[in-house]
Amino acid sequence: MLKPTQIRAAIRAKFVLPDITIRKQADFANASPSSMVRVNKRCEKYDVDHLLAEQLNDEALIKLMFPDILKNAKKRVPKIQYIVEERTKEKGKRKSITVLYLEYYAEDPMSAMSYSHFCRTLKKILKRCKLSMKQLHAAGEVVYIDYAGTKVRYNANGEKIWVKVFVAVLGSSQKIFAFATPGETSADWIESMRRMFIYYGGATEVVVMDNAKALVSQPGLIPTFVENVSAFGDHYNCLMDSCRVGRPQDKALAELGVKFVTQRILIPMNQDWDFFSLKEVNQHLSKEVEVLNNLNFQGLDFSRNDLFYKNEKGVLNPLPHTDFDMIVEKMVQQVSTEYTVKYRKHEYSVPWVIHGETVEVYVTLTHLRVIHMHKLVAEHELSDEPMGATILEEHMHPDHLADLESNDMDKNLAWAVESGSHVNQMVELWYSKVNNPRSRAIGKRCRALMKLSDKKGSNVLNDACEYALQHDMLSVSDVELVVRAQVEQDGIKNLPAYIAAHENVRGSAYYGGSHEA
Repeated sequence: MLKPTQIRAAIRAKFVLPDITIRKQADFANASPSSMVRVNKRCEKYDVDHLLAEQLNDEALIKLMFPDILKNAKKRVPKIQYIVEERTKEKGKRKSITVLYLEYYAEDPMSAMSYSHFCRTLKKILKRCKLSMKQLHAAGEVVYIDYAGTKVRYNANGEKIWVKVFVAVLGSSQKIFAFATPGETSADWIESMRRMFIYYGGATEVVVMDNAKALVSQPGLIPTFVENVSAFGDHYNCLMDSCRVGRPQDKALAELGVKFVTQRILIPMNQDWDFFSLKEVNQHLSKEVEVLNNLNFQGLDFSRNDLFYKNEKGVLNPLPHTDFDMIVEKMVQQVSTEYTVKYRKHEYSVPWVIHGETVEVYVTLTHLRVIHMHKLVAEHELSDEPMGATILEEHMHPDHLADLESNDMDKNLAWAVESGSHVNQMVELWYSKVNNPRSRAIGKRCRALMKLSDKKGSNVLNDACEYALQHDMLSVSDVELVVRAQVEQDGIKNLPAYIAAHENVRGSAYYGGSHEA
């Protein structure tokens, strides 16, 4: 059937230009000649002219000109409200069109539409009911994120490696960001979001995503996010939000951004380019996305970048001073009596005052953090040294710290330098025999020398060390013996001195110790 505008044009042609042929009337009305013949007949049958046709609305004109069609169409109308309610329920909970038709048909088969007529009617009804709310975004308010369905590839040692592409779109300026990752794990999402904020030069107030299991542990009006996603929001001081389940229109900008990037960048990348690393893929993506951001909007004389630099860049929240470190593992431990916690056979210190307490241990890619009573009490860089320990001095008990400092090589050498060159030579010789700069055994020997210095004076100790070094007496007891002996002999100079044999005298050692002179 002709459209109402065509019917009016046909009637106008008939009465305003009555002398032209049917074919010219049809051209004037943009209709076929056969349709024009039917319109002429119905005008004569129902006494309709162009003046009356202009006065009637579309529905009244069709009712007047084609009453037989309306008569034949008088089939029982489905229950519109019931059908709309059923078809707008969540997926998995709504009835199919076939089931709805069978329910409708069972009420009265004689007055029921055909299945095809029912489907056409239902399609028109649902189309009228489908409304979309225009989303208005303040500058710096929100960024929408998603992954593209189209993968891109690179070649590694002759093997094709397919990777996923993350896409982000700012709500206000619609500036696009894209980044390729090996997959869609939580780590991939978070690394992409981290790079996204670096690219934009600031953080938005809200990040909107879908309900992927790598992001959302429990969807809902206020979704529950996986721990790393919540921690990411806390780190960047932004709200993490998700769209409704099965409602991708909630992040329509991300969907459009993905479509735009796919058509303009990803498909040409797979068809026209060869890459040999993930880094090359991301370098190409970065360059091509910047081209898109510099393109003017359709029908307008400004681009995404123009809007971004004019309205949005200056209102983004500043980035934190440190990068976000993703949580790899979380555990609860009781602090040992040595005030340490353990991870992968390596021990890390916590403040001694909480020994025996239960703490939460968070392990990231680079650090280990200890939380007690909702407060960060210790943070360490991860160590791969098995059976080792990372102990911070600020965590130690005062007595333990004093004992540790007494073994410190640098402090002991500094004291030895002040006490005299020979004392320093003795202490250096001791430390040269061990690899540990905080050797407890050497520390004990140094403390013994310090006590001796306090009793006899540093000059006496230095002279005693000189004598001991000359006579290969390298223990603390040897030095104490020299100090006692010099008192009895009225000075170290009066002690027996070792006289080395002349170099030309062979001695018993030369003859194996058994030769008799």
